[in-house]
Amino acid sequence: MPESNLERQIIVLFDEQGTPTFGPDRETDWFLGVTVTYDLTDEKQIFSSCSELFGLSNQKPLKNNRISNSRAELISALAAELPLEVMINSVKLANDEFQQAVRLFEQFGNLLRARHREVGERNIAQILHSQIVDECIPHSIFGYVERHMTTSAFLVHIDDWSIPRSDVGIYLQGRTQSIQEKVNTFYEEQGPNLRVRVPPIALLDEDSPRKRLVNVIASAISRSFVREGSARLSQVPFHTLLANHVNRYEDITQATIDFIRHLMDDISRNPLLAN
Repeated sequence: MPESNLERQIIVLFDEQGTPTFGPDRETDWFLGVTVTYDLTDEKQIFSSCSELFGLSNQKPLKNNRISNSRAELISALAAELPLEVMINSVKLANDEFQQAVRLFEQFGNLLRARHREVGERNIAQILHSQIVDECIPHSIFGYVERHMTTSAFLVHIDDWSIPRSDVGIYLQGRTQSIQEKVNTFYEEQGPNLRVRVPPIALLDEDSPRKRLVNVIASAISRSFVREGSARLSQVPFHTLLANHVNRYEDITQATIDFIRHLMDDISRNPLLAN
């Protein structure tokens, strides 16, 4: 049963790491989605505890290329002790089967966009970003609900990605409704008796402590996914975070391949789904 009938306010921050392209010039063979989830009542304590190390109050944000491996290790160690939960999803860009599925989906989707919505094309980077958002954020919400069992409003903020103008409503409002329905349908069928509310997704389009928090944690995690031989390669931050059982990692490469194939098959059988 829920701890309380009062709705708790839960912050969900999303950031991505890596270059979502299949070109040979990409820095890493992985594309990551990272969420940081915490109760709004803990935000002041979190910011105060990590402000100096994470550069939350610096004049300029602490960029990935300015974070040494030793600092990344300290960042992950502190993040593992703070009252927050980290979810990491990844897709392997170097996977041939994955590349084939995404490229086919790009062609298929752009054909439907032109025919049914009369809008411009969506490129592979935007497709990959959309897919990892759709996996990472619901997983974060499910995980938080399972651990806390309380009626909550999840206030989702995602990085300021270049969303096609024609997709803003679908990308933000449509995704909000989809996440809320997915979570509530599950708990209506499986229990317990609680409700989840997801207000419209907000963009982290301006510099802020929230944007810096998720970016710095994601940057530290990314050290485990750079290519062998890179001076920035370090497994320590990743494993330090996962030593705390509330933090989780999942490689969703195969799940994404399966989803894309099933979606294209369903639309081919029922063209009305394209709308």
